[in-house]
Amino acid sequence: MKIGLFNYSDNLGGAARATSRIHKSLLNEEYNSTLYVNKKNTKDNSIKTSPYIIYRSFNNIRTNLISKFIKITNPKIKSYNSLSILPSSWPKFINSSDIDLVHLNWINAEMISIEDIAKIEKPMIWTFHDMWPFLGSQHLSNNAKFIDIKKFENKNFLDKIYNLNEWTYYRKKKSWIKPIQIVTPSRWMEECVKQSELMNNWPVETIPHPIDTDFWKPDQKENSKELLGINSDKTILVYGADGGIKSFNKGFDLLLKSLEKLEKYHKDLVLCIFGDKTNIKPKLNFPVINFGKITEDKKLRQIYRAADLCIVPSRQESFCQVALEAQSCGVPVVAFSVGGLKDIIEHNITGYLIKPFDVESFSLSIKNFINNKKNNFIIKDNARKRVKRLFSMPSVARKYINVYRKILKV
Repeated sequence: MKIGLFNYSDNLGGAARATSRIHKSLLNEEYNSTLYVNKKNTKDNSIKTSPYIIYRSFNNIRTNLISKFIKITNPKIKSYNSLSILPSSWPKFINSSDIDLVHLNWINAEMISIEDIAKIEKPMIWTFHDMWPFLGSQHLSNNAKFIDIKKFENKNFLDKIYNLNEWTYYRKKKSWIKPIQIVTPSRWMEECVKQSELMNNWPVETIPHPIDTDFWKPDQKENSKELLGINSDKTILVYGADGGIKSFNKGFDLLLKSLEKLEKYHKDLVLCIFGDKTNIKPKLNFPVINFGKITEDKKLRQIYRAADLCIVPSRQESFCQVALEAQSCGVPVVAFSVGGLKDIIEHNITGYLIKPFDVESFSLSIKNFINNKKNNFIIKDNARKRVKRLFSMPSVARKYINVYRKILKV
């Protein structure tokens, strides 16, 4: 069984990290897996780019061209949108290859167009990392509104392209006739698929993203704090997200409101931030350390090992790599009870799930954690054990292999 996974990058962003881990978990089980990407940043020989030199040469141009088109035609759009409209060489390569099963992941940024997906002749599964596949051009939405196809078809061409969300959705509806096996990383995402107008009759099941529990594991917390130059007596809160404190979806504004209520603990706390290219430090009554964008897993693991509590104030999460990595390192997580976080965290057992978006309760859960040091050890131990049981690479690999066998009927 030769498996070809496809993702835009091998290490840029959460989807890339998740896909690379799925790929590694398959290799660990001695399956023939190759990860194909548009942007390769690692030296792993099992990860490959397009064999067509011309296509590789125009990758950045393609992405930038469509990005500018979106800004010109829809200047009010602030969130990330994908048209996936430019044809690529991937269908030609896939159909002529000896790949037995195509495993799509995050294939946006003009890696594979909507129409290209319909041209792939090999058996396929598709792991969703956000909501884009069943929305229009959007990747996230709290309200999945669907268009009236007949009304849309009656619009003139300019009206169509100036409504990118409807136009993109229409192209999906027109192109994707044959259902594809879907895999979602959380039960919340699976329910979203089942409720979608586009894919409610497609086969779907949930398999969580895996993590290497032999790498992401705890160490002496006092030593880890000292390595970061932080007093071992301090309680470290860690917040991490792609885009750092700028992402509205990651809810840093909600976190600030919660942290402002912890004034009397200012002598005991340190907030550590990672994920942003800038070195912005919010003004709080206790120290803030911004580690910026971290590209080395060893450095990131060191931060988790030093942390006492991971805080995830996200408004929406299809999964959450940060929460999983923290718990694998024995760090409890406090988060709003949304999306995939409800699968990763077991309330009062491995962390705390707070009613969305109750900043008072969020702040109170942090206070309780600080004040209840005796019970903290139990929660940390529970977090580590649960991750090993449910999210380890061997466990997740077996679930994917079962899906592959079902698709290939072997």
